[in-house]
Amino acid sequence: MEKNKITYTLDEYSLSLIWKSLYESGHEDQAAELAENMIEQGCQELVGVDDMSLILMFWKNYLEKNNLIKFTNNLH
Repeated sequence: MEKNKITYTLDEYSLSLIWKSLYESGHEDQAAELAENMIEQGCQELVGVDDMSLILMFWKNYLEKNNLIKFTNNLH
């Protein structure tokens, strides 16, 4: 028997801090999955996060997936 999927509702500020904590602690795959879900649900910004490098990393996969930007590895 398959269990019903449970949906939890969290505010944008809490989700932003959870994303930041996941990313900074090295859980980049989980952070990317959370970012994708947040963006799909209409997230426009990371509330409470002012670090531009973190904000870029939040949007990185979205930007690449939509061919808006291409990231390359630093060769030096």
